[in-house]
Amino acid sequence: MTDYRSPTTEHRFSIMHESFSLSRGKLVSFLTCQRQFQLRYLQRLPWPVVPLAEPSQALLDRGQQFHQLLQRHFLGLEIIPAAIADDAVRRWWSLFQRYQAALPHGRFLTEISLTVPLDGALLNGRFDLLILGEKDGTPFAHLFDWKTGKAQDEATLRQDWQTRLYLALLAAGGAALLPPGHALLPEQIAITYWYVTEPDAPRTLHYNTAWHTQNWADLAALVAQITALDVEEPWPLIADWSACQNCAYRVLCGRQDAGSQPVVNPDEEAALLDWALEPELP
Repeated sequence: MTDYRSPTTEHRFSIMHESFSLSRGKLVSFLTCQRQFQLRYLQRLPWPVVPLAEPSQALLDRGQQFHQLLQRHFLGLEIIPAAIADDAVRRWWSLFQRYQAALPHGRFLTEISLTVPLDGALLNGRFDLLILGEKDGTPFAHLFDWKTGKAQDEATLRQDWQTRLYLALLAAGGAALLPPGHALLPEQIAITYWYVTEPDAPRTLHYNTAWHTQNWADLAALVAQITALDVEEPWPLIADWSACQNCAYRVLCGRQDAGSQPVVNPDEEAALLDWALEPELP
């Protein structure tokens, strides 16, 4: 076991503890480039955001509008289609009304966050819609996530850190959202992704104990890897310079020669914008 009483380690742990929340976006950042994670989330250097190209900004704005629209809907507020100014968002709303995934009966929680501790880190996720209920006397939790980008297949979604983190959070801490004395097993948890690009084909993934055991072990290993790094030293850079083209910190890392990548593949861009819709905790 690590001895946190040593001055160097205690200093490192205290710095981590102040800002060590891990969301899906932060996990992806660390796995993509450890130096980017260090600069952005530990040293908290201002992210020198380059304004998005007009089409990209429009996609992001529409995605935000659509998520806000569904939040209002599940809060029981009236939606007037004629009042939706953007044609694309209005069309997405029409598709959602026509093809929305079947929703189980239960308690609806929209845009709710769940935070679970793990070895000094705080794992965090924010859910578009969480439905809690009972079936045959057994509690269940079903997540729904709305996507405006390219639809992904179930195999890809199973490996996505949003899927893995969100399901793990509910298995580890979802019982706190239930009445006292109730437990929530992995087999009672599912997530459904609904895509505006394929509205009649939602993807539903069901969790299980074996999957949760692997997810939790992988999350613990990532937390251990992060806490083992010395915050006083520069963290490793990604080997592939092409990834630096979309990183606003590349000058700080001496990789300005990587250039910039103003034009993003449309499929990658849509996925990036979906990711940008997820709020970050400090």
